[in-house]
Amino acid sequence: MRVVVLGSGSNGGVPEWDCPCSNCSRARSQRKHQRTRSSVALTLDREKYMLIDASPDLKLQLEENGLRPRQLTQEGAYERNTRIDSILLTHGHGDHCVGLFELSTGRCFNIPVYGAPDLIEYLFGAPSNPQFFAGLGRLAADYAKPLSLEAGHRIKLLGERIEVEGFEIPHTSFVHGTYFPSRTYGYEVSFAGKRFVYTPDLGDLREEVLRRISWADLFMLDGTFWWNNELERISGLKKTSRELGHVPIEESLETLKTTNVKRVIYTHINHTNPILEPKSPLLSRLTEAGFEIAHDGQVIDL
Repeated sequence: MRVVVLGSGSNGGVPEWDCPCSNCSRARSQRKHQRTRSSVALTLDREKYMLIDASPDLKLQLEENGLRPRQLTQEGAYERNTRIDSILLTHGHGDHCVGLFELSTGRCFNIPVYGAPDLIEYLFGAPSNPQFFAGLGRLAADYAKPLSLEAGHRIKLLGERIEVEGFEIPHTSFVHGTYFPSRTYGYEVSFAGKRFVYTPDLGDLREEVLRRISWADLFMLDGTFWWNNELERISGLKKTSRELGHVPIEESLETLKTTNVKRVIYTHINHTNPILEPKSPLLSRLTEAGFEIAHDGQVIDL
């Protein structure tokens, strides 16, 4: 099973469009430091891919990572095709789902799109009450096939060769008795005895998450902020990491040191995060613990 990191940045990517900080300035001058919004693709044969999340950068990510349509052998002929087998959505924040729009450009592939029931309702609605993503153009009514996935229910994808299970994790706000815009899922993917757990937005390392990552081959998790008060330190904003639904790295790092997960990679990195500074002592602290930070285009074979 191959995992391709399509994007490793948080909501604004790196650089963020309105920011002249040192991390953003470095990324503008050196492309290797740039990060698009977080998502991953999984494949067994490098032909068909399952995506987890569809970021606003989806079109660029597909092109940059070679997930392009196959060329036909007959000279001068072409047929619209796609390498995307299916899409799993973690939650309804824009940096994780608005890339679905890219699927609507004409050819109706009916690509299966899975997510928590409240997320699917929020994005697509029902035939009698369609929501924004139900049809983004007259030619695109069937560009996606929305499918509700109950937490704990296992499905088989990529030719029914891999197993996937969504499980609820803390991240999105609970307001007036409901999640807004939806509850949040992490995903556990299993194939040939290998297990991959993906939680790019995670409010806390609760027991459910710790149980799932036990002896996992790869755990990719929320690395948005290093400190709980990072936004105040860097930008003067009073919102904390935990208030925004992200467990800070300085806390998760210590918890993960006590686990038996085989490989830990932080993703969804915010432009304010000090670990983006190549010589940061905090980056050294992370790597000395045996952990990594994801980068766009990274390929992991399990």
